[in-house]
Amino acid sequence: MFRKLLTVLVFLSFIGISTAGDEIVYIDIQKVVSESTAGKEAQSLLENEAKEFQKELQKKQEAGESQTELQAFAAEKQQELMKKRQELAEKFMSLLQQNILKFSKEKGYALVVDKQSLLYANPKYDKTEEFLQYFNKNYKKGSLKN
Repeated sequence: MFRKLLTVLVFLSFIGISTAGDEIVYIDIQKVVSESTAGKEAQSLLENEAKEFQKELQKKQEAGESQTELQAFAAEKQQELMKKRQELAEKFMSLLQQNILKFSKEKGYALVVDKQSLLYANPKYDKTEEFLQYFNKNYKKGSLKN
């Protein structure tokens, strides 16, 4: 679902771009998510939240809280983690979309699509590495934190 939403957002953001150039390029969004500084930071933030949750749960277990109380606490924390993940995903996607828009305008690309949406494309139109460098250069560390 996340990838489909991303594909739609990226595609819709470029429908209104003037066709200064006629080049259509693609970017591997999954690679950008996993290898970009922002993507790694988002993953690290989520992992740290999960570790804190585990520590709190372990303390409560050691304190002898009942199974019912532990289950209620775990359910509440899981909801918090899911909400945090959603917020981070939204922030990341917004940041990614803004950077793709700026990148495409600077390069004069008429259309940028996600590699996952393609059946075939000539590798010369793959701008993933170029965009990844651009995105990392323009990302301000800590921008995804609350």
